[in-house]
Amino acid sequence: MRVGAAIRQIRNIDVQHGGTYTDPVTGKPRQFDYRCSLTKVTRTQRLSIPAEGYTGSEAWEPDNRTTRMLLAVECKNLNPSFPLVVCGASREEGEAFQDLIYSVGHRIVDHQPYGPHSQACRAKKRQSFYLQEEFVGKNFLRLKPKDSRSAVAVAAPDSDIYERWAQALSSAVDLADAAFDYAPAREIIWSAVLPAVVVPDESLWRAAYQNDGKMATDPEKVGQCEYYVGHTIRLRSPPEERSFTFSHIHFFTLRGFASFLSKMAVNDHAWDRLFDPGLLRFGPGDVHRGTKDHPEPYSML
Repeated sequence: MRVGAAIRQIRNIDVQHGGTYTDPVTGKPRQFDYRCSLTKVTRTQRLSIPAEGYTGSEAWEPDNRTTRMLLAVECKNLNPSFPLVVCGASREEGEAFQDLIYSVGHRIVDHQPYGPHSQACRAKKRQSFYLQEEFVGKNFLRLKPKDSRSAVAVAAPDSDIYERWAQALSSAVDLADAAFDYAPAREIIWSAVLPAVVVPDESLWRAAYQNDGKMATDPEKVGQCEYYVGHTIRLRSPPEERSFTFSHIHFFTLRGFASFLSKMAVNDHAWDRLFDPGLLRFGPGDVHRGTKDHPEPYSML
């Protein structure tokens, strides 16, 4: 309930609490803790020029571009005396990426219907929300009491944490699937889908290691950190099969989660890190090529 209160502090955020979805692996219904979405709209215009050339009769048309951050959130109650430690190192080049979902609604182009289109688009390196050489988690160390009458912390299996982040990932698959067909007519929508796990304050630590196995710094308490998964899913059936990769899962404390939501809601720089303006302006490289018989017109923004 405290996590829900933090979500509802954000203006114009849509939130669902405790709904169900079908697990993509088991096919059984499961309950999620929270799903929420934050949406921002940029209103522009486009001039569609036919493939055969400009005639002078073309008119500027509305070309609204919408960006949506979708979060699949699971909550895990931990005792701060026996915290979760995320062990990791500097993010490598091949891990510095994120997939966004690009969805274009049905519209009329050159007096002809142009059907909806969607695809996953990968942002890499400096275009990515996840930058190279930043800390990224690779393993968990779960601390628990040595026995029922002891206050001594010992390493223990991380099965309870695994259950939570696996459930966040499963819930996020459902959000990604829906995002591919989300755009209404004459709209372009970009969606970022982030699985997240929230734990109590003071119960999240990170331990950074160097490539030689030595610790880079002493373990420290943090409000948030990212954990690399590189999990690719395939949606639908051929020939409409679509693939999408979740590169990371986010771990937050309650205060860290509230701070993240607040920053994404009001900080344009943080939002632009999630949705690179250059990528939004020019779109995926292979979206506008069209075909020989039905070429995609050039768009001036």
